[in-house]
Amino acid sequence: MTPYHEEEATNGKLFNRDVASMLLRYVCRYKKHLAVSLVFVVVITAATLSVPYISKIVIDQLIVKQGTVVVPTGLRNGALIDPLVGKKVSRGIRLTDSSFFVPQSGLSILSKTELERLTRQGIIGSERYTLIEAPATTPAIEVKLRLLAAEGLVRHYPAGVYLITGPGLKRFTVDEILMLRVRDLHRIGRYVLLIMCIFSARFLASYGQIIALTRLSQNAMRDLRRDLFAHVLSLELSFFDTNPIGKLVNRVTNDIEALNEMFSSVLITFFQDALILSGIAVVMFSANVTLGLTVAVTFPFLIVMTVAFRLQARKAYRTIRTRLAALNAFLNENISGIRIVRIFVQEVKQIGKFAAINRSLFEANMKQVYVYGVFRPLIEMFRWCAIAAVLCLGARLIAGGRISYGLVVMFLTYIGTFFEPLGNLAEKFDTMQSATAAGEKILGLFTTPSAKEFPIASIVENRSSDGSVDEHASLLEGDVRFDDVWFAYNPGEWVLKGVSFSLPKNRTLAIVGETGSGKTTITGLLTRLYAPQKGIVSIDGNPIGKLPLHHLRRSIGMVMQDVFLFSRSIIENITLDASFDREAFDTACRLSHCDRFILSLPHGAGEPVMERGATFSAGERQLLALARALYFNPSILILDEATSNIDTETEQLIQDAIAHLIRGRTSLVIAHRLSTIRSADSIIVLDKGTIAEQGDHATLIAAKGIYYNLYSLQFEAA
Repeated sequence: MTPYHEEEATNGKLFNRDVASMLLRYVCRYKKHLAVSLVFVVVITAATLSVPYISKIVIDQLIVKQGTVVVPTGLRNGALIDPLVGKKVSRGIRLTDSSFFVPQSGLSILSKTELERLTRQGIIGSERYTLIEAPATTPAIEVKLRLLAAEGLVRHYPAGVYLITGPGLKRFTVDEILMLRVRDLHRIGRYVLLIMCIFSARFLASYGQIIALTRLSQNAMRDLRRDLFAHVLSLELSFFDTNPIGKLVNRVTNDIEALNEMFSSVLITFFQDALILSGIAVVMFSANVTLGLTVAVTFPFLIVMTVAFRLQARKAYRTIRTRLAALNAFLNENISGIRIVRIFVQEVKQIGKFAAINRSLFEANMKQVYVYGVFRPLIEMFRWCAIAAVLCLGARLIAGGRISYGLVVMFLTYIGTFFEPLGNLAEKFDTMQSATAAGEKILGLFTTPSAKEFPIASIVENRSSDGSVDEHASLLEGDVRFDDVWFAYNPGEWVLKGVSFSLPKNRTLAIVGETGSGKTTITGLLTRLYAPQKGIVSIDGNPIGKLPLHHLRRSIGMVMQDVFLFSRSIIENITLDASFDREAFDTACRLSHCDRFILSLPHGAGEPVMERGATFSAGERQLLALARALYFNPSILILDEATSNIDTETEQLIQDAIAHLIRGRTSLVIAHRLSTIRSADSIIVLDKGTIAEQGDHATLIAAKGIYYNLYSLQFEAA
């Protein structure tokens, strides 16, 4: 099998179609949450765009209220007013049958040439007025209005409408102006209430979007994490022989979390930002093309800068990922081998090596900081350039009577909103690159071929109606047979060469041989951790490839030299979360003799086990493994070097436990200590992948071959 390498997937891409397709499959399972999120995005976008526009209306129509008098008909040649002017006049306030008051914003549709021509023709008045509607007056104010009208500073129209010039407005005190503008103040209050309602709606939409998006991402990532873990469990054992466990753990944890980060902070907000940017561009160009083009001048520079930033950020990101992987590998290696480091006094050298790797990672991070440090200030610089350009041009247009104050304020607000998401691109690029790299690694793991039969699938087949695994399903009888079995971990490098033997049920077969002769490989083939390239392995006359995998492994118990204990209690390590049977548990502990040290523990069988059973001796771990095998009561038992590296007293306990364990079972025993297998019904001697000798202990001793030499060497050494 081709090894899976993490660095092959880390190429710094911002987008990968295969990763997007994988994510889409999981997202589409929760279309409801996605649809709700998008609806809330539309609401947030509408609220964001509407408030500056409402502010413009309030400024132009209620605060400043400056405009001029327009006469839409009555040209000296009898012609009607230009259609464009007529269109805008229809939105003004009728003063008389032949005149209208048009606010400053109503004239923004006209070009400078048109405005000057219509002013010369008398269609648009040259004087600027402030509109006063339905004022609250006092006798003193009414006297002042009549005096100003006599001076030509105030024009009075029916329905309580007044047009006051700038000099005339200065004749009133602040309190008098407030009374004159009382109607406008009430209308401003209603607009303020409307804006508060819009912000409340935006708050609720943002809250709803966060909830919906979080549900979407968490559900999708939960499913992805479950499927990835299930796939990891389904891989051939040879995959784990060539791939570090730490990287696989990282795939299921950190990489999926990187995808979740992209879901929650990039994808939907990216869509929201795109809507807001598009909406702002449309509104700005619709309101005033000249000011819109002024802001748009910065767009080409922004595009070039963003592309350049992306290329530099990608290069920096790849360097960081490569050096971070080297740092993690070095750290993992040294912590795992801490005993060797200390025994050979390598602390100073390893600290020096770590410092060099750490320094290279620091330099890579600083290069990325420099790239990011330039990008955001440049965005800010262009934002202030756009603001300065709008202020400069806007002031000229206001002075020329072509646009209103509110329009300039609206543009300034939109510019701030427009450049804000651009400034956040740096963080979004980093998140998307990290997520894409993580997705590529996960895809690489998903595309690794599974075992021919997925273990979990066979477990599901054996589930009872309540969903639990049927632990009492009938076991195999245990008649084992190998017929001309050939096996190689790597093509052409045969570990087993034409191995054939039979092990009748309830009998014991021992396998001996030098290291590398293929002893453990036979156990891997029998448990179907590996499949032979040639030949057949069968149990009860059935090729094990055709047996349900759970049924096969439920019938086999295995005790290995390197006992693995989980970081749980002793009870959980023996029962492995199977249904608990107190009588069977006590019997297994008694027969395996592990009850002797369990009773001395503070919490007894509930004592927590540290990682890999570090607080127990090798012998105690071996006794717990024997208790585990006894508890599950298999029909076929495999003992792989179960008595290696054990002191004599513990070995006697283990031998006694093994005697109870193999009674009435088909047993396959692998041992270097030949004294432990003298009572086996049959013994096979392996030599370089072939069966060199076979028989019982007495027969092989009498033959004075390989077994005799191995046995003699051990006892001479003793």
